[in-house]
Amino acid sequence: MECTCKAGDSVNASLEKALITVVLFVVTVLVFFATGALIKTHVSPAWLVTRWDLSIPLVPIAVWPYFSWYVSPLPLLAASRNDFRRVACAVVLAFAISILGFILFPASIQRPVITGGSLSERALLLLYKYDPPWNIFPSFHAALCAILWRPVFGGVLARRLMPVWMSIICVACVLTRQHHLLDIVAGLLLGFFVLAAVTAIFNQLEKAKLTRLRPEELESCLPAAGTSETQAAHEASLIGFEPDDAGTAPLAVRRLDHEK
Repeated sequence: MECTCKAGDSVNASLEKALITVVLFVVTVLVFFATGALIKTHVSPAWLVTRWDLSIPLVPIAVWPYFSWYVSPLPLLAASRNDFRRVACAVVLAFAISILGFILFPASIQRPVITGGSLSERALLLLYKYDPPWNIFPSFHAALCAILWRPVFGGVLARRLMPVWMSIICVACVLTRQHHLLDIVAGLLLGFFVLAAVTAIFNQLEKAKLTRLRPEELESCLPAAGTSETQAAHEASLIGFEPDDAGTAPLAVRRLDHEK
């Protein structure tokens, strides 16, 4: 019976994560293009174009890592339900703030003329055709990269690969003339800030939930008798949280003194 319940919970969690992923994809795409369509005038402000932007060459081959951004959230399906919810909330908040930025700063970027002589150039032309040159500040591409920078799934390999992958995508955004440097900087700051804020809120909610538990409910959260953690768990109840070594998932660290 216990195995059946665990299997059912696993299926429910997988369905929940898949459903949220599909809904977020559809909503963000529709809202993104609707926002650009509602704003009739987009300008290329001088303050957004730095002298470094003017010296960065167009690199059509960078379109391929740029395209990988669209599938970068999929590994989140391997995360635990709580971590997935936390990251999903951060993505929603970052997207909402980005949309506000697109409305307040209706900036656009000037794109170069491409002949389409190579496969990469043809792919870049396809990107230019369907992705308009506005809704750029702050860069939601960079914000999502910041949120995914330190993964909540996988092990050491994922923690090493994800920062590299996300960094390459951010560089590709500039090399394909999809974003200015300041777009990327603003997007990264937004993503890191939102993830930290949402994580702090989740930790506080989890702490408040545990402190409201009655003793018998708290006892039911402890490991089953006969496990290696039973004695330590019965000596202390977990009520405080802080990031783990990877800086991603909350880790209970504080204990109640039952002798008082």
